[in-house]
Amino acid sequence: MKVVIAGGNNEAEYIIGMFLNKQNEVIVINSSSAVVNKISKRKKICAYHGDPWRKYCLEEADIFSADVFISLCPVDTDNFAACLMAKKCFNVQRSVCLVNNPSNVELYKEFGIDSVISSPYLLGKTIQEEASIEDIMRTISLENDQIKVIEIPVFSSYEVCGKTLRESHFPGYCSVSAIFRSPEVLIAKGDTVIEPKDALFIVCKPADEPKVKTFVTKPKEKKTSGAKKASADKKTK
Repeated sequence: MKVVIAGGNNEAEYIIGMFLNKQNEVIVINSSSAVVNKISKRKKICAYHGDPWRKYCLEEADIFSADVFISLCPVDTDNFAACLMAKKCFNVQRSVCLVNNPSNVELYKEFGIDSVISSPYLLGKTIQEEASIEDIMRTISLENDQIKVIEIPVFSSYEVCGKTLRESHFPGYCSVSAIFRSPEVLIAKGDTVIEPKDALFIVCKPADEPKVKTFVTKPKEKKTSGAKKASADKKTK
């Protein structure tokens, strides 16, 4: 898959890391020379210095017929112009645009941007299993705090671990939108099996956040051996 990451800083580097494998060709375009140098050194890939909303910069980076174009510039209009240029002039299949102003979401979609996301940031640091639940259970607030995306790591002791999303019977007040399984991001489907060390990205209302955390982190019931069960039955008689 050919993926273009335009603009951004730390969040761009994180997303690049998710796509950077043998199956994907990653193209980076950034107007900051400092970011370009940092990404080039850390990720060992070629990054292009230039404004991603300028046609000649996209031509130089050879983004023609890319599968995905993700624009993470700090200014909404820059992201909009970059995505529109990519789709109209370079035949990019799908465009993803980050915006700070929620009112731009529907407007940009009407003009042909495939996916418009309103959030100050999308992703944080990689989950560390040895950290505490409080440290690694992070929340992203969207749309003026009307929606929350909770990132919850999965441990083998959780009841949902080893089950498909369908078998887990997630409550109606939340929805698993994606699963981060290093180094990939999976789009959540009913037959997707939840595995240890997965990170679930769950969408819910702010008021339902505690219930969601309680549901996901519910421990598995301990199995009682046959001998212990027989002994327990005798005691109850």
